[in-house]
Amino acid sequence: MHQLTAREAELLAAESATNLGHTALMVELDTSATKGPAVTLDWLRDRMQDRLHLLPGFRRRVYRVPMNLDRPWWLEDPTFDLDYHLRHVGVPGSDDDGLASLIARLHERPLDRSRPLWEMYLIDRADENPILFVKMHHVLVDGVTGLDVLAPLVDGVELDHDDPPVKTRSDRIPEDTDLLIKAGWSMAKSPWRMVNLAARGISAVPVLGRVNVLGPLAPWATPGGAVEVQADQPAPRVSFNRTIGPHRRVAFASLPVEAVKDLHQKHDVRFNDVILALVAGTLRHWLVLHDELPSEPLVALSPVLVDSIDEPLGTALVPLATHRHEPIERLIEIAEATALLTDDLEAKPVEAIRSMYEAAPAVASLASRLMVRTGAFTRLMPPFNVYVVNVPGGGEAATVDGIPLAHQFPLSTLVDGTGLSVSVMSHGETVDFSFVADRDLVPDLSDMAERLSVELDILAGRQPA
Repeated sequence: MHQLTAREAELLAAESATNLGHTALMVELDTSATKGPAVTLDWLRDRMQDRLHLLPGFRRRVYRVPMNLDRPWWLEDPTFDLDYHLRHVGVPGSDDDGLASLIARLHERPLDRSRPLWEMYLIDRADENPILFVKMHHVLVDGVTGLDVLAPLVDGVELDHDDPPVKTRSDRIPEDTDLLIKAGWSMAKSPWRMVNLAARGISAVPVLGRVNVLGPLAPWATPGGAVEVQADQPAPRVSFNRTIGPHRRVAFASLPVEAVKDLHQKHDVRFNDVILALVAGTLRHWLVLHDELPSEPLVALSPVLVDSIDEPLGTALVPLATHRHEPIERLIEIAEATALLTDDLEAKPVEAIRSMYEAAPAVASLASRLMVRTGAFTRLMPPFNVYVVNVPGGGEAATVDGIPLAHQFPLSTLVDGTGLSVSVMSHGETVDFSFVADRDLVPDLSDMAERLSVELDILAGRQPA
């Protein structure tokens, strides 16, 4: 039994009925490419049981101090039940809409605080590859741990089955009086502790950029040493920049990585600049269809990994040039904006990111958690319109029991004022896009995802703008 850190406590406190605090990953297993084992719930349980010791947080639950007088505590769950966390569901038929609807409902459900904060689903589809869907609270991956949500499953982790099973010690559930006494001693030793905790919760939000909307809160929201980038105007408000509800829609799309690389090389821009331009073109088309294209460019919150030990993940507020009609002009303007950011921040290259985090899903978790912190402590409309994170995939194709991962879709969170997020993961020959939106704010989310391939053709000159 040990107490949550201040940052872990912040992440729990940031969660509400509509601003949830978990990240997710949807993986498609390509069972047609190998003669691997049958993908069943028993197979999943056995593999998790063998490797659960690799993720000790998966056995811990949070125990709250009465009246929230102190930070919560981690306990080794004395009633841990692996079968509770492993679920087996099916999608009727084989259409993508059925899968997207199911994932949306799974993603919008909060995790049970009375149990360890994760769930894993095996999803069967008729005549289609099976799906693994993993949900995990940000608090389980706080800090730079390199934790991969698929670590218990992916191949390459050496296990010695001759060793005795790893013994885990369950904690006794403490009495409320014991925790109140501990809280009293803690406050007596440091009477300003709770005030400082709240202050740290605000100052830990690593926003880069001149955030005019925050007004007097800007010094609190921007930590010392952060690079300030000029922003001439706050982000315009569009229909998905409202208070969000509890329900979600999701949509998925995939593009060939070579086509994105061709644009990156042809125009001498970064790979991520092309990703941002594709998203920008998609959003511009959607806004035109809904007769609400603003004269000012939309602004994306895009995480940037920088050379920092204490806070390796910063944020960049990137203008998406949605006011530009010509797609190439849009791409060049985005590239110029991100060049200013990365020159000042000395952003890490892809190889360094992979080396630091070991697995791409960990970066998605960190980036998604950053968005929660950005919106949670100001309780104002965030100074951006959409959240876009591009997660670089690993150099080698990941497998599970020899089964290749055909697609990897990270799903991020939403915060009040930002009812749309786009997460991107490049791996192998594919770039996978996940769109997550408030169900009522973007009812035609699938149309938005389908537009990506058209935007790719427009940028490549294969189709007129």
